[in-house]
Amino acid sequence: MRFKWAADAYRQLNGVFCIYKPTELPISKVIEKIQWNLARDLNALPCYKYERLVDAAENSRPSGDGDDNDIGSRSLLVTNQPVVTTLPDIPDLSEHRLVLGPRYIGSDFEIWPVGPIPKHTSGVQVFGIGGGRQFLGFISRALYLRVYHVKGRFGWATDNFSPKGKIIERTTFHHITKPKLDRMCSIAQANHTKLMFKYAGVHEDSQEAYEYACKGLVRPANKDMSPMLYGVKCIDYNLPDFTLEIHAINETSNYFKSLIHDIGLNLKSTAVCTDIRRLRYGHFTLDHALLQKHWTLENILDNFRMCHKELHPNKLLIGANIEERGKDNKLLESEKDQKYLTSFVNK
Repeated sequence: MRFKWAADAYRQLNGVFCIYKPTELPISKVIEKIQWNLARDLNALPCYKYERLVDAAENSRPSGDGDDNDIGSRSLLVTNQPVVTTLPDIPDLSEHRLVLGPRYIGSDFEIWPVGPIPKHTSGVQVFGIGGGRQFLGFISRALYLRVYHVKGRFGWATDNFSPKGKIIERTTFHHITKPKLDRMCSIAQANHTKLMFKYAGVHEDSQEAYEYACKGLVRPANKDMSPMLYGVKCIDYNLPDFTLEIHAINETSNYFKSLIHDIGLNLKSTAVCTDIRRLRYGHFTLDHALLQKHWTLENILDNFRMCHKELHPNKLLIGANIEERGKDNKLLESEKDQKYLTSFVNK
């Protein structure tokens, strides 16, 4: 452990970090697990003044030859002469750990997610802790593009579009081919391309739409609008199973389940979504994500530095200057937000 005093480590728990959330684990349980790990690791360090005094006393104690000490102790027993010793100052035992209990508990760490993924979805999840909470607003309003691998299975349908729902229908699927599935993916992507320009208030075949697209990704006006798909591609096809790679903004897991169901119906069959996995959240990828076994104090502090590189204004503001994006897209809600962003990335 690089720290010798728990308070020094605790003061550094301010920033943004990224983990890989396993499936079947809700965000609330993920946060509880991280809080428990941080409390455990901090409590393993000296936490109280008593422990510091004890360490200082042990370090200042002169080292002697163990054999000489043994001889001296035996000689005292033989002579039975009284020996006067000066005891060092004994620290106040009311500050002992066994009296006060653990210095840190889980609720001492305030952790917030941005773009939380539901229980049955796995993948990249970004969190903020301490002062990093204020920075999550910038990430959320940036409307980062997210990348998913969505798995489906042809031949059956459930009442809630998930594999754990009640089966309501079984159908044949051997007539489905990969070219047919690719065509459905292209249609879904094309329909959403039309919606992008519709929401932007321009015609998709106009010069204005071309100039708008040249500026970069055409994003929704805000995070409350309907899901937008920027890419839908079949990357694995092995009947009855298939996998789609989907690039989206404002997406939800229920929307992906509904999309798989609709693709099955359009191919004269049925389909159910079997798995959803997020590979990327904007600039945060699987390379940034900590596995569950690495949700520890030292790894999270190291992850702060890795994620800090992705918080530069040029990345967060998609290459535009702060004032321009703040005026047009309301990314920066106030002058205070702008000052905070500048000071944060310059740390």
